[in-house]
Amino acid sequence: MDKAFLKVVFSELVRIVTAPLRLMPIKGNRVLFTGLTGGNVYDYSCNPKYLYEYMRDNYPDRFDYVWAVGDIDRFSFLKDEGVRLVKHFSPRSFHYLLTSKVIITNGSYAPWFPFRKKQYVINTWHGGGAYKKVENGRPGANWATRRRAEFCANNIDLFLASCKVQEDQMIRTTYQYKGEVLRAGTPRNDKLVNGDIEDMVHRVRDYYNIPNDGRIVLYAPTYREPSTPVIMDSEYVLEQLSEKGDKWYFLSRYHRYQLQDTNLMVTGDKVIQVEDYPDMQELLCAADILITDYSSCVWDYAFLKRPCFLFVPDIEEYVAKTGFYVGIDEWPFPKVRNVEGLIELINNIMYNDSYMKSYEEAVEEHLKRLGSYESGKARQFVSDIILKRVEG
Repeated sequence: MDKAFLKVVFSELVRIVTAPLRLMPIKGNRVLFTGLTGGNVYDYSCNPKYLYEYMRDNYPDRFDYVWAVGDIDRFSFLKDEGVRLVKHFSPRSFHYLLTSKVIITNGSYAPWFPFRKKQYVINTWHGGGAYKKVENGRPGANWATRRRAEFCANNIDLFLASCKVQEDQMIRTTYQYKGEVLRAGTPRNDKLVNGDIEDMVHRVRDYYNIPNDGRIVLYAPTYREPSTPVIMDSEYVLEQLSEKGDKWYFLSRYHRYQLQDTNLMVTGDKVIQVEDYPDMQELLCAADILITDYSSCVWDYAFLKRPCFLFVPDIEEYVAKTGFYVGIDEWPFPKVRNVEGLIELINNIMYNDSYMKSYEEAVEEHLKRLGSYESGKARQFVSDIILKRVEG
């Protein structure tokens, strides 16, 4: 049975089951945060995490904070900060979801949970730029995905946009959202835009015992189940990169939904699997090179002005099944179908000042063409809005 249909049915059931809870008063200073569901490592991450930490540091004792997570024990450190932890989909979580004045999400709950009209729901989203299409914008979209998109649009009071094209094509068109959009960028990218990344880099290196003079290549493919084999030969990549005299480390991070027994895989004995690392932004900041494909992480990485390459053996299939808001040929990141060509591209850009300068200029032009809203102050702007809502 279609998953989108089941989610629509589940949403209606939740509305019925939680009806008695809607009689409880909403607590005026309570703010609930939730990251992406579908993997415990993602619960405390992305835009909600960066927004919470900013509010925690700048407004101590001002708010009653709640985090919805999959594994309470994993995030017990938040209790020491005075945060209430609730488990996803538990009766207790429904209580807090319906009594919090402000809800901060990066996508979860918004498409299906029936919030109350007097609550204020902020969708920070979990991808920047305007790259791969979301579910309702894809070729296989049906009435159930359209219903979920409509529900999501009606369930949100403020949507954060990373750029104008994302606002126009995804937020306004795909989701048919007619509410308020904050054009200030995304909380998770504030530090990248401002260059405040040194601590983030050190945390990754310390966690994986990578020396300061070691160089890092991060491979982060997006989710799909291709019929065309997509095989990244990390051993070959490391061998070729090391010929220049540097010591390289290969980090691999699958998408949270990706099954490793599909046609998408990484081979080699020296791969450092980083799926368990809680913060993608920190991994990006630590990486000297990013290899991805159709992932929106290219948007975040663009602000670091470092080489990014697209490994796309299955490009025709992905275009047919998913598609893009902005065509991949318009992206400034070099694309290649095999690892031999990948190494050639890396050497051309990494070790040629002229190529590197042209690449950086192309990335800067790309950000302008998409109409970047990234201000480096998104956390401050969102916090001010929340403060007004709570005090109001």
